[in-house]
Order: sequence, then structure tokens, then C-alpha cells
Amino acid sequence: MRIAICDDDRLFLEQFRAQVEELDFARKIDCYSALNQFIYSLDDSAPYDAVLMDIDWKQDETGIDAAEMLYQRSPQTKVIYVTGYNDLFPQHIFLQKSNLSGYLVKPVDSELLRANLEKVLAARDEQPVLTIQSHGRPISIPHREIVYLESLGHTVTIHTQSETVTVYEQLDKLRPLLSEGFIQCHKSFLVNMRYIRRFLSQDILLVTDAQIPISRSKYARTKDAYFRYMGKMF
Repeated sequence: MRIAICDDDRLFLEQFRAQVEELDFARKIDCYSALNQFIYSLDDSAPYDAVLMDIDWKQDETGIDAAEMLYQRSPQTKVIYVTGYNDLFPQHIFLQKSNLSGYLVKPVDSELLRANLEKVLAARDEQPVLTIQSHGRPISIPHREIVYLESLGHTVTIHTQSETVTVYEQLDKLRPLLSEGFIQCHKSFLVNMRYIRRFLSQDILLVTDAQIPISRSKYARTKDAYFRYMGKMF
């Protein structure tokens, strides 16, 4: 599970990170003490599963504003607000557009922290998976973790957030097994649109910095499909 912690109190940030690290499902934890640092990071990394967001920052923007910007860039990421001012914000947190999942009060109770993140984990695990045979054994890969698929000869390499898996299969046979969030931009490539950063003249740049070729004949259709996909997210 990929988790980001955002708080301008560096001491609390270190203590809270240690608290989150005690959870066995917290695979990757990134900490941010500045909101702009967190927002900029969204263009350069795979999406987070959950963001533990402090609400009150000593600046014009609040964590609520940052959560709205997060929703625009990564609408699938769940937000759990964290605050030491329980009486100031409850009426406002539902007004902004964000993927709100929970609300924690400092000092954070470890059991409530676990319960909130397990809720996010359960929702993530309900997502569809691709089940295939690789080296004689079945494996299941959640669709949301697949960045792109690449066909070469009689094999397809599945590039995920953390690994690559090669299977003896045809790309055309795998396409119907994937959700509508995937688009075939080239005869040899299927891309998960949630990882697209931007379109270049002849390629698609992904948030992982991979560049995927896009066929001239598929350029307009791929771009149109991407904007329709993002429109559904918002």
C-alpha cells in the first residue's frame, strides 16, 4: 500500500511515520512538510492509495485545498484528514471535491489509524484483477497496478508499479480481460490511462517517465478516449 503523509509539523511527521510503519500493509510511505512539494510529486510518481493530510497549514492554502488539487490529478487516491483542531473544520471538509475516506484527530489513535487504512485497502482490493498463467503458475495482478502492456513476438510483458511479468500470450487476447481504463495506442502497446502524464507529438509520457509510442492512425482516438476517461473521473 502506497501512503503519503502531509504535515508541516516536522516532529509530528516523524512520529506519525513511525506509527504508520508499524502497519504490515504499509509498503511505501512518503512524507511531505510542504504542500507544494506534495502536489509537485504527483506528476512524478505512481498514484498513492491513501494520503494522510493535515488540514491546518500555516499558509493561505489548507489541506482541504490540497485534497481538491489531489483529486484533479489522482481521483482514485483516498484522503484521510488529520487535525488537532477538531472543532474548526468538520463543516468544511465535505464542501470541497475530494475522495474523502476518513477523519482522524491528533494525537492519532493507532487502532483508528489501522481501521481507516484497512478501509482504503479493502476498497482497493475490490478492484478487478487480471489473472494469467506465467511460467506455469497462475498469478493475479490488480488492474490499477498495471501501467502498460507491451507485445513482442509471442509474448506480452506486463509492466506494473513494482515489477514486470512476461507471459506467452497475444495482446489481442488480453485486451478483453482489462477494464475500460486501458487503451490500445499502438499495435504493440496497451496503456492504463490513469498513468498518462501528457501526450507528446509521437509518444505518450507516463508518470513513471516511460514513453510509449502512439500510432498516427490511433492518435486522435486515443487522446479523445483519455479525455472522456478523465471526464468520468471528475
